[in-house]
Amino acid sequence: MGKARGDGVLDIDQAGAIGTGLKFNHLVRTRAAYAKAGYAVFVPDVASDQKGTRGYRFTTAYGQDVAAVIAAARQVAPSVAIIGTSRGALSVAALFVKQSSVLPDVAVISSGMLMGSEGAQGVGDVARIKVLVLLLRHRQDACRVTPPGDADRFKQLLTGASRVDIVTLDGGSPAGNAADPCGAAHFHGFYGVDDQAVATTLQWLGANMRR
Repeated sequence: MGKARGDGVLDIDQAGAIGTGLKFNHLVRTRAAYAKAGYAVFVPDVASDQKGTRGYRFTTAYGQDVAAVIAAARQVAPSVAIIGTSRGALSVAALFVKQSSVLPDVAVISSGMLMGSEGAQGVGDVARIKVLVLLLRHRQDACRVTPPGDADRFKQLLTGASRVDIVTLDGGSPAGNAADPCGAAHFHGFYGVDDQAVATTLQWLGANMRR
């Protein structure tokens, strides 16, 4: 299951089309690659009654909503991973911190918004994350809320995790008109190295998940 950055609102229509700028989000734009590799991919929208609500990702209700998607995924495959990118790191944290009845087997956070009151740390006691974790980062990520060094600091907080791996990617380049260092078309969004980011994640999942 993948969770996008920003407010997480995808505005998925009845035909399944994603109708917002998040269609270019790294996880959203690479979802077909995971499906091609044999994974069932869930990319959930924010609950319709919570769109535009401030602080929703820090609540127990949100943790339970994410858990409902994990439960649905568990009906499709015996092993489930949650992957959150950028502010989607809050989704991963909320799942473990705000409820404990439905959990995935592993967790991946890419270019994560990790530290401080607005990051995953602010959701609650992340030591409650008790599975294998991959923190994927880009060496040149210049987004002010996702500096690459935060992965090292966040790893120290994950004292309950079975193991925490950090992988650093390099290369690629921002799109010609990409001015926002926190945008999907910048280093932060692994622009130009989608193939490396996907391959790295798939290799890690293959080594750490039962299939």
